[in-house]
Amino acid sequence: MKILGLIDKKNLIPWLDTLSKEYKTFLPVQDIEEARIDFMDYGYFVEKSAIKDSKGKYRLNFSEKTKLSPKMVFFPGTEKFFDFEYVKDTKDPENIDTKIIISETEETEMPKLLFGLKPCDIAGLKRLDVFYGEGQNKDKYYLDKRKNSIIISIGCNNPFPDCFCTSVGGNPFDFKDADIGLVEMDKGYAIVKTSEEAKKILAGSKKFISDRFKAEDDAIAITGIIKNSEEKIKEYWKEIGKDELTKIMDRSMDSDVWKEITAKCISCAACTYVCPTCFCFNIRDEQKGLKGERYRCWDYCMNSYYTLEASGHNPRADKNKRYRNKVNCKYNYNIKRSNNIFCVGCGRCIEVCPVSVDIREVVDTVIENNKNLQDT
Repeated sequence: MKILGLIDKKNLIPWLDTLSKEYKTFLPVQDIEEARIDFMDYGYFVEKSAIKDSKGKYRLNFSEKTKLSPKMVFFPGTEKFFDFEYVKDTKDPENIDTKIIISETEETEMPKLLFGLKPCDIAGLKRLDVFYGEGQNKDKYYLDKRKNSIIISIGCNNPFPDCFCTSVGGNPFDFKDADIGLVEMDKGYAIVKTSEEAKKILAGSKKFISDRFKAEDDAIAITGIIKNSEEKIKEYWKEIGKDELTKIMDRSMDSDVWKEITAKCISCAACTYVCPTCFCFNIRDEQKGLKGERYRCWDYCMNSYYTLEASGHNPRADKNKRYRNKVNCKYNYNIKRSNNIFCVGCGRCIEVCPVSVDIREVVDTVIENNKNLQDT
């Protein structure tokens, strides 16, 4: 892997200061007291953390994954679409249905820059790009936020036991969809990939970029880092074939294996809230008097009300059917739609599950059950 430059660690904050003047910048920050890591607006981080004070409440953390995925920057948990107001007819005060004034929410912020994303989180965003950006009915709210955004990724030197990106077509140093790809070394962050847009950024950041590296020796060191990380992740789960997996999921639709799998699931939906590729939402109106607002908020297919119809009928009233739908959404339906497994192997769902449901074990159980079905 060719090294294009080196960002000294001492230059990181000054570089981010410069970037934040042109981009609304987000990066992974750890709350020291609560140990929680999430993406935070850089300006807020600077304001609250007292960077030069070691006793600050927050610190940057590029090693561990964030609790929530960065999709929340482009697809917030709650998002207002527009305000509305019913206006009474002055000639007929009792008539309030004659006119509705709607004012749409304008996206006037600077373009966004996300710094320190893991490659699996970039893969998650690319899947949302497909879902919200293709077809006739594109999602303008998502696409307006995503437009002109810059993604700077840092590879995963030390993957965790719940990581399995290599099993679902990813890689801990997959920078193909990043604008800038960085590999952390002792001396700093080696730049190994840049997009055309990123070249403009780096051209204005030359004072932060060092040539303090030995091209051949450091390239060999980076190759070693990447190889070690890949081998470690491959120990956690095998690679799975997309085409065969869809056939297995189809054959298992009516199997009792889903009751076995979901015996301990409590339908809390924690897995869906932390997932980088879950895209479901609900739309509601909140009104007080003649004024109100329309907004959307994240929804989840594990909710018993998710498929409840006005008649009272619920085609997925049973927990095992809802979970079966969730797994097939990741490992079947969206493979057929876009040729992408809609799981990126980040492992957040494994980490957050209160009853230790492991999606890898779930898929393995379905595969093994399919073998039994074929044998009988």
